[in-house]
Amino acid sequence: MNPLAVLSAVVGVAIFPGAAYTGLLAALVAVGGRIPAGLRPAQLDELMVAVGVSAACGLLAFPGSPLFGLPTGVSLVVFVTAVAAAIAWGSAERWPWQRLAAGAAAVAPLLGLASVAMTLDLRTIAAAGGPVGAARPWAVAAVLMALPALVRPFDPLTARLGRAALVAAIGLACFSLAGFAPLAGFSPSAVAGLGALAVLAYAGLIGVARRVLVVAGPALGLLALVPAAVSLGVALH
Repeated sequence: MNPLAVLSAVVGVAIFPGAAYTGLLAALVAVGGRIPAGLRPAQLDELMVAVGVSAACGLLAFPGSPLFGLPTGVSLVVFVTAVAAAIAWGSAERWPWQRLAAGAAAVAPLLGLASVAMTLDLRTIAAAGGPVGAARPWAVAAVLMALPALVRPFDPLTARLGRAALVAAIGLACFSLAGFAPLAGFSPSAVAGLGALAVLAYAGLIGVARRVLVVAGPALGLLALVPAAVSLGVALH
């Protein structure tokens, strides 16, 4: 790998759309989403989760991302594994079947898109047309509906920073999947601004619905199975 490619990778993971950009967005999400503080100070492992999942956003299919200078694509599995590890590591140890169902609703349509596109490259999946393009909005809807059950943003037993970082990271992943193709000609700064606005709008929505989501979050995770099934059906048709 040449030095320019290494520099591009460092900038992508450390700055945009990675740790610095996502970390700033997570701080705004914590306020806009009315995410409560934890009952205890953040532990080292929870801080590591927040930094790690923010850095993983450097792997997203963002138009203008410095990582696009690399000769190889970025694997969907790498990003999904990073987010899954962050959720498992940074969450209180409660995994009832409803939460597991929400996890299946979030992951299954993404794997369906990869299967139909015959690649794990995020950029190819985000740009593909045909059945993959038609199924993408349903997959995004499934992930966004499952998020409250998976992340539990209002659970004070875990660190506020970690919960906010997960909301920001998953929101950016959904934005990248939905917006990569239509925003391909936009400048990186415009994409960064639009991505931040989209994530903050979603955070504001869950903040407004906070009281409802605390009770109905698991049920919403189950309902996410509906758009997940539609996404799989459209993609595999």
